[in-house]
Amino acid sequence: MSVDHEDRDAGGEPGAQGRVVRAAGVVGLATLASRILGLVRDVVIAAFFAKRSTDSFFVAFTIPNVFRRLLAEGALTVAFIPVYTEYQRKQGQEAARVFLAKTLGPVLALLLFVCGLGIWAAPAVVKLFAYGLTGDPDRMQLAILLTRLLFPFLFSVGLVALAMGVLNSHDHFVAPAIAPVLLNASIIVTVMVLGRRIGAWGLPPVSAIAVGVLVGGLAQIVLQLPPLMSRGLLPRPRWGPEHPGVRRVAKLLLPSVFGLAVYQVHVMLSRQFASFLPAGSISYLYYAQRLIEFPIGIFATAMATVSMPRLAAQVADGKMDDLKATYRYTLQLVLFLLLPATAGLVALSEPLITVIFQRGAFSYPMARETAFTLVGFALGLCAAGGVRQTVPVFYALHDMRTPVKVSALALLVYGACAWVLFRPLGTVGLSISVTVATSVHFLTLMFLLRRRLGPLGLRAVGASGLRSLLAAVLCGAVAWTVALGGSWARGGAVGLNYVILALAVAFGGVVYVGATRVMGSQELAELATAVRRRGRR
Repeated sequence: MSVDHEDRDAGGEPGAQGRVVRAAGVVGLATLASRILGLVRDVVIAAFFAKRSTDSFFVAFTIPNVFRRLLAEGALTVAFIPVYTEYQRKQGQEAARVFLAKTLGPVLALLLFVCGLGIWAAPAVVKLFAYGLTGDPDRMQLAILLTRLLFPFLFSVGLVALAMGVLNSHDHFVAPAIAPVLLNASIIVTVMVLGRRIGAWGLPPVSAIAVGVLVGGLAQIVLQLPPLMSRGLLPRPRWGPEHPGVRRVAKLLLPSVFGLAVYQVHVMLSRQFASFLPAGSISYLYYAQRLIEFPIGIFATAMATVSMPRLAAQVADGKMDDLKATYRYTLQLVLFLLLPATAGLVALSEPLITVIFQRGAFSYPMARETAFTLVGFALGLCAAGGVRQTVPVFYALHDMRTPVKVSALALLVYGACAWVLFRPLGTVGLSISVTVATSVHFLTLMFLLRRRLGPLGLRAVGASGLRSLLAAVLCGAVAWTVALGGSWARGGAVGLNYVILALAVAFGGVVYVGATRVMGSQELAELATAVRRRGRR
């Protein structure tokens, strides 16, 4: 299935902005399914395994994911899409296909090298991410074992990332967006089947999660093959570092890697700080971040994913006014969707964590600590969404250096805040530090983008954001009031809690929609129109 991006006439049919909304809706729905399964996956992990084991697993799982974002889904994708799009539009599909084949060879070699190096150097790598575990030899050895098991996942997800860049450039978003669904489903099934049995193989029970990750990575690759084959986009890999397009990608890739490396150092610092806190802190941080990634993935990342090829095409065609319009529009929609999400996460942090996670090995004190950490993250949700919309504009302009410099500034801000706050406030201090750094990141990027492109027309974004903020405050107040009727200390054990939480979310959502409608929100009408069109199709 692909998203139809043909131009329409003015007779009531969707224009460029409507197509962005529609494509983002496709990605958002697929991401929603993935996030729901991801949430189920985390619930299963929290219930099955003690916090000492999950601490080790989350450290180990972070390591290949950091390299994935550095070499695959992050730097490779943002460097590859603009060049591939330009070949398509200016030299034709055959030239783009040759470029793809000659990119694939070096990418395969790089992924194999990094996987082998990571398996060999696992002890040193784990110390780099969580040196505090050296004070607990059992957790340290478990983290090393899991890291070695998980590193091959980088190879499969790297290939999926390249396939995503190609398919997105051809306006096909569904298969790449659905891929994480298979990963999460694989982990859930594997844990349920092997969680109590894998000990017979001489492996610790938590290794079942790693097996599920590897199986899910292979399933993700298989999912991309049919849409690639149907479009003739599955060429034989060729060794082509001398190809002009590959050289351009390499030049764009290096600053992209540095920019993303700054962000991944941010992730590493979070794990490092948490590793010096009491056992379970790494897990609290992980579970809170997972809930924050839910709205970011559904709304902000989905919008950035579908806007990136359009931004690249607008730059290639020299349509800078259209570029600004696309940026404003995506920013407006993201704020419209993330402001009520922020209000809901702040108002319902404890109800959400207790109902979702509090069962089995996950106790109420753990739930409260995770909920407080979630609030700290939630306050920076809109800034994180703004960063995700702004960075692709720089990448579309082939400017990889500016995001690097701003990311470095944000990292310094985070490190300073975290150093001051993590001892007295624990994981809450770390999440607050992330919010401060992300806010600085977003505001600085916007300032520099305006200096480069001139006025961006952000007054309309500000007016829309103010309306959405007022409605979100009402939404959060109503949700918090309804949630007062719950018995959250007993968590998921109380059936009534599920009903009260559902009512709190529902009433809060109704209030937000009603308030934005009364205030004449244009975004609400456009989203409703996009949903109706999708329903008819």
